[in-house]
Amino acid sequence: MGAEATEGSNNWVRWTLLIASVAGVVGVGMALAGVHSPARAVLVLVFLAVVPTVAIAGLLRSFDLFARIILAGAANITILTLTATIMLAEGVWSPVAGLLGVTVATLLCLVAQWPPVRERVGTAVASR
Repeated sequence: MGAEATEGSNNWVRWTLLIASVAGVVGVGMALAGVHSPARAVLVLVFLAVVPTVAIAGLLRSFDLFARIILAGAANITILTLTATIMLAEGVWSPVAGLLGVTVATLLCLVAQWPPVRERVGTAVASR
């Protein structure tokens, strides 16, 4: 019964993260399209909270679940803070540009998890 309960809770977590990710991507699409709606703000905040955290957590496979959540959340906050700091320091503050910057960082984390990329990186590191 313990394994079944764990499997059921894992499915629930996966579906919740998938739904939050899709909602966030819709919010990003709305922001890029220039749609002004109260729903857009909520969906973009869901994206900024969930999607980069999930992408970073996927890179931390050797840690246990609790450590992955904490480290990924801290890394997400760091990415958001650095993005805002760089834009303010350069005098180019733009919420859409910041959102694009975070989206690019998230996509890089997701690409790094893609099996062909992961294998090439592993091979390059092993050959040194």
